[in-house]
Amino acid sequence: MLMEIGSPENVPAFMEKVERRERVLVGFGHRVYKNVDPRSTAIRALADEVFRVTGRNKLLDTALTLADYARKSEFMRSRNLYPNVDFYSGLIYQAMGFPLDFYPVLFAVPRCVGWLAHWRQMMLNPSGVKIWRPRQIYLGEGERNYVEAAQRKEKRDVTVFDAPSPILHGDDSKRNAMATYKDETGRAWGRAKL
Repeated sequence: MLMEIGSPENVPAFMEKVERRERVLVGFGHRVYKNVDPRSTAIRALADEVFRVTGRNKLLDTALTLADYARKSEFMRSRNLYPNVDFYSGLIYQAMGFPLDFYPVLFAVPRCVGWLAHWRQMMLNPSGVKIWRPRQIYLGEGERNYVEAAQRKEKRDVTVFDAPSPILHGDDSKRNAMATYKDETGRAWGRAKL
């Protein structure tokens, strides 16, 4: 979305389309945080640290203008639309050199940690937590010690749930091309093995 907007002066025209419901606004609003998402404040500060190392992302000015628009706009305030944690994280991923195709996974991985933290909180708190969606109980093994891969023993009666199964993807050549990593000198490294 920020790449499409392009520059700060294009924010008002884009937001007019959002207000007419012609465009979707991403990176704003949250189901629980009805005002400012406190995580967005923290990740905004983290973005500054990252940009000191990688160089300032050109889209940051566009993002800041959009966030300022949200803060001042009655349309946005009346709908509790303020930047959420994902609004700035994409800029950080871009500054770190991740291809756009990787963003869905990069957005999901931290959520897994959060889901596990919520699960643990739910298990330890008899009254539960406010936003607990899964309706399941883990019945797997409890705490286990780490065993080096070379010392692991083969399991008997292996099922489909004991090991990953191969999944064939369509258009692997395009995915591999998008997953090619270039280092800071522009040298391309091996393609991903998807």
